[in-house]
Amino acid sequence: MNAQPNGILDYKVYPLKENLLSTCTGNNQKGLFVGCKGTPRPDTLELLGKMLQAAKFDLAEDALLCWLPDEQPFSISSLRNEASFSKALLFGIPPKQAGVIINAQAYQPVSIGGVSYLFSGSLDEIIANPALKRPLWEGMKGMFGV
Repeated sequence: MNAQPNGILDYKVYPLKENLLSTCTGNNQKGLFVGCKGTPRPDTLELLGKMLQAAKFDLAEDALLCWLPDEQPFSISSLRNEASFSKALLFGIPPKQAGVIINAQAYQPVSIGGVSYLFSGSLDEIIANPALKRPLWEGMKGMFGV
């Protein structure tokens, strides 16, 4: 960031993804937002469904699932205002992209403003490296009290 002669700060501004809720699926009965980087495939959906089932969540009924095919920023707080949730699992989506200004460690639940967040590697990374399932499960147990 550089200060310009006229006093205006020079920094990059990125437009936020709008109408994210319209691209989401699920009934959100238990107030769980699941954001995934990439596009849904049978193997990623199967993995996600099994992980959530182990934590006593049904993907279609209990969660709000959104796939983000690119790295465009969005406002998770705006989304929360539209679709109330108290927990957010983010696969391959860093805090900054979701508009959360925190220094969160992957696989470590963190609570801010009434929302518990768990940031994880993408589902593709977890499929490619099954050793990542253990820290993810440990983080999910801490977040959900399983």
